[in-house]
Amino acid sequence: MPILTQETIGYINVFEDLTKTTVKDVIKTSELLFIVKEGDIARAIGRNGINIKRLGRLFRKKIRVVEYSKEAEKFVQNMIKPIESKVYKEDKNVIIELRNSHEKAIIIGKNKRNLKELNKTVKKYFDVNVMVK
Repeated sequence: MPILTQETIGYINVFEDLTKTTVKDVIKTSELLFIVKEGDIARAIGRNGINIKRLGRLFRKKIRVVEYSKEAEKFVQNMIKPIESKVYKEDKNVIIELRNSHEKAIIIGKNKRNLKELNKTVKKYFDVNVMVK
């Protein structure tokens, strides 16, 4: 279970009040990443992204919403959306197979920053390592 600070509890309360969804976790980096319960993604985003726009203005941060899944592969797929790729599990690894080098660069990021953040987030819920192929 993630450790909640007064600040993250405040973010969760405002998000849940506005969107009428259940937040599983919030991760604060340069943006706010809200992980919502399965099935709540559409309601959390709102029609034409209205909830995300409101929250972005309110928090003065970029807002990202990801749907939680009990399956590691599906959760990773949700984390990297809108990039479409083949995601599968092999032993204790979740492998992301991408179509081109541009998508690979986006997932990995400069100095592997994006991949490290993705791994850190996924490891909170699953005992797997995310790899890009």
